[in-house]
Amino acid sequence: MNTRWLSPLSRWIVGLVFLAACLPKLAAPQALALAIFRYHLLPHGMVNAAAILLPWLELTAAVALLLAPAYRRAAARLLLGLLAAFTAAIALDLHRGLDIACGCFSLAPGVGRAGAGSLLRNAVLMTLAALAIWTPAGKKPCPC
Repeated sequence: MNTRWLSPLSRWIVGLVFLAACLPKLAAPQALALAIFRYHLLPHGMVNAAAILLPWLELTAAVALLLAPAYRRAAARLLLGLLAAFTAAIALDLHRGLDIACGCFSLAPGVGRAGAGSLLRNAVLMTLAALAIWTPAGKKPCPC
């Protein structure tokens, strides 16, 4: 079975999803800070720094994943790590009974509630990020 297409397809899906996710965050860092604050996971002094750093980190990793062959695996690993952290944050807040907006693709307080759908979406994206890292045995990474 030919699986050479699997890694590039996974890479494009994850990269485009993160590009779509970072744009509203870049446009409204104040709203992102409020979304991060609602998770009640960071000390108050770190919320603003996270709101400024996170979208740029997502943007840089997404662009590297899509357009920088030398950095694709590192970018996929970084995005996989971010997805794991986001998933853990959502799962923890669900366990604590918080009913908050995810803050993933929209920063409006009532849009995109964090829930089982968010966990499922992130699990799929983590699988795709892992596939973006993987290269079939004996094959060089695809430069596409």
